[in-house]
Parts: sequence; structure tokens; C-alpha cells
Amino acid sequence: MEFVFQDVPLHWVNRLGFVVRKELGRRFEGAGHRVSAEEWAVLLLLWQSDGQTPGALAQATIRDRTTVTRLVDGMANKKLVVRKTDGDDRRRSLVCLSKKGQALQDLLVPIAKTLIAECCEGLSAREIKQTVTTLRTMTNNLLAVAG
Repeated sequence: MEFVFQDVPLHWVNRLGFVVRKELGRRFEGAGHRVSAEEWAVLLLLWQSDGQTPGALAQATIRDRTTVTRLVDGMANKKLVVRKTDGDDRRRSLVCLSKKGQALQDLLVPIAKTLIAECCEGLSAREIKQTVTTLRTMTNNLLAVAG
């Protein structure tokens, strides 16, 4: 039996991920914002709930702590985030949005929404909902196996 990778959904998930990251970065850069797709992921999390530990960001972005530390360092150098000491535990640091990082929400979200709309062109709301459900289930299945 032949293995045809183009018939495997994970091939297309991976390919879409690469294309979206590249295009999102290109569009942000074109609008004058030097924000990578990885930084975008952290900004989304902080816009939802500001003041998170690097460990929480690593878990949410499915990255190791070292990678997130480097990412946050770069974002701090760009003045997108600041580190603060956790008031409940002085040994922990929190990653918080700077004024610049907060202000980017109104500038970057419309760019991302346009990309999403273009990506979903020709799909019905039902198809989009089913796709999200399918991808969420596949993700949860793999996370359960991986532990």
C-alpha cells in the first residue's frame, strides 16, 4: 500500500501553518510592524490575559521554556512587552504588555482578520465550524497520546 502524503490531513495542516505564518509576517511588515508569527501568538495570549508567566506562555504556545525566554527577550527589546515581578511570588516573573504592545492590537488584528477571511473564502460557516471541530479533536487526540 502506497503512502500518499498529499492525502493526509496533517500534511495540509502543516502546509497551511507555514503559508499563514509567512503571509502574516509579510503583511505585518508591509504595514510597518516588525512582528513575527511567533510574537503574534504571544501577543494574542497577552491581549486575552495580560501578565502571564513564561511557563504559561510556553505551555499555551506549545514551545519549550528556553524558546519562549528568547522570544520574550526579543519582544522586550522591541518594547512590545515588559517583565515584572509577580506580586504573589517574587521568584516568578510575569510577561506583561507594554503600551506599544497593547496599542498593536488595534493595528494587527484587522490585518489578521483580513487574512483569515481570504483563507476561508468559499467555505460556508458550517464548513468552517466543522473544520475547527475536526482540528480541535485531532489536536486533543495527539496531546492525550503525547501526555
